[in-house]
Amino acid sequence: MAPAPIQDSFPERRKSRPALQLSLSGIAVSALVSLYVVINLAGGDWLPFPGHSAHRVPIHAQKVLSECASLKAKPGVSASFAQRGKSDRFEPASARPQLIRNATIWTGRKDGTHVVRGDILLEGGLIKAVGPIPKKLLAQFGDDLVQTDVNGAWVTPGIFDLHSHLGVGSVPELRGSLDDNSLKGIAQPWLRSLDGINVFDSALALSISGGVTSSLIFPGSANAIGGQAYVIKLRRTEEGSPMSMVLEPPFSLNKTSPTDPPHWRHMKHATGENPSRVYDVFKNGFAGTRMDTMWAFREAYNEARKVMNAQNEYCAKAEAGLWEGLAAEVPNDIKWEALVDVLRGKVKLNIHSYSPSDWDGLARLTHEFKFHIAAIHHAHSSYLVPQLLEKFYGGKPAVAMFATNARQADEAYRGSEFAPKLLNEDGFRIIMKSDHPVLDSRYLVWEAQQAHRYGLPLNKALQAVTTTPADVAGFGHRLGYVQTGYDADIVVWDSHPLSLGATPSQVYIDGIPQIEKPVKVPKPEALQHPPKAPSWDKEAKDAVKYRGLPPLKGNKAEEVILYNIKSVWERQPNGRFVEVQAESQVSKNGRPQYDSIMHFADGEL
Repeated sequence: MAPAPIQDSFPERRKSRPALQLSLSGIAVSALVSLYVVINLAGGDWLPFPGHSAHRVPIHAQKVLSECASLKAKPGVSASFAQRGKSDRFEPASARPQLIRNATIWTGRKDGTHVVRGDILLEGGLIKAVGPIPKKLLAQFGDDLVQTDVNGAWVTPGIFDLHSHLGVGSVPELRGSLDDNSLKGIAQPWLRSLDGINVFDSALALSISGGVTSSLIFPGSANAIGGQAYVIKLRRTEEGSPMSMVLEPPFSLNKTSPTDPPHWRHMKHATGENPSRVYDVFKNGFAGTRMDTMWAFREAYNEARKVMNAQNEYCAKAEAGLWEGLAAEVPNDIKWEALVDVLRGKVKLNIHSYSPSDWDGLARLTHEFKFHIAAIHHAHSSYLVPQLLEKFYGGKPAVAMFATNARQADEAYRGSEFAPKLLNEDGFRIIMKSDHPVLDSRYLVWEAQQAHRYGLPLNKALQAVTTTPADVAGFGHRLGYVQTGYDADIVVWDSHPLSLGATPSQVYIDGIPQIEKPVKVPKPEALQHPPKAPSWDKEAKDAVKYRGLPPLKGNKAEEVILYNIKSVWERQPNGRFVEVQAESQVSKNGRPQYDSIMHFADGEL
């Protein structure tokens, strides 16, 4: 509110006052007005004049209003990001420009169906050109340009592992290297996985050798709320710290680099047998239940909602100029601020969860507190109840799965190798992940290969370890595609990436080659082509029909013919076995072909 006009702020003066007194009074008024204006312009308090009241504007008003505005800001990408000339992760000492020539490039574009033949230019940590590249563009680099002819090899975006414990569950597994689970409380959103990352974890380099370039590092799943997670790039940095590996660190991490719009945050929750088994066994001597876990969620989110409501009320008054009685700072609680950001839609929330009973509770929880789940992890029986996941607040989540690693627990017992196929057909985004070290993330591409073998379309299988996890984690603007302007994180393969045994011959992270002495084993021509998968429609329908437990009996066939047999073991009269080799020929695709068959009929060979 503006102050009253100055000329009306003083009582009428008597004319009998001496001229000197009038002059001194005028000087005093002028000084007071000057002080009034200076303090006002500086954001200080309004000065109260005699006979009038005024709203006080605290000296920290602008800071408060900026903080209130930041509470409402939604994560995203700045308008200038696409025009960047160098990556924010560029390290000049180790990043010479690279030209990859004669590549078969799976770009990730057009829903994973776009393949081009050409070259890729990497410079400044970015992909600068894809396809035919003008010689004029290359000439500017002179002899500094490193050229590699890959002779038609497949090139893909780097693999993005959406569920990993690299660094916090280190290799080798020693007493001092396990920092993934805290046993000090069932709900601890204030914990940060970054605080436990071991940069000397041997699995970092091994995972790179398998094509993994980025990973979302979670706390463990012993807790209902295990804490905050961070996306890292796996390469060793010049600084050598965990923080220097973090991609787009949120402002909440160090309070030194605010961005507009803010970066995404990430968090891990867990339901089911893990938190039930762990809590409260260490406190009370017996395990908890799913009821305990769900109450822990509700109690924690209720505390976060109290903080959010207090912030909203405070900011509403500050923005209306009602400063009287307001505290000097916006209400906050360092224990709950991360959950407050979940409620404000600033966190990509990932939940370890296997069972329909858990998903039903989560659906209610998300509607009670109005927050969205980015991805459900494991979710082995989700193909049986896809409509349940669609009930989550804000729409269906992505599903991050193993291909075949199931039935190791009661809640995972109805898993099926056809789950990725069936969920994809139901319109869910499918992600294959490692949960390293549950599965070695070095072989994450094997999960995509198996998912494809059991019916997930080829484009979706490749997307499941590249573009889809990048998009779901909030990094689809810079990762997951071989596209001009994107981060120079790419993999050169020795065969089609979905063919059995496909191995990277080189991996680039931020445009820096990661394999010092690549060893390439020649592969047959047949493995350079996309593999074909059988039809599993009947088997997939049976998995649903029998609710994940199809009958454990074989199918009877009148005749069976096996062909292309390399060798057989025959029993000799003396009871010993001898291997009999078949003659081989080289087929048109370069693979050995054996002119031999075995014919079974009516149970006889």
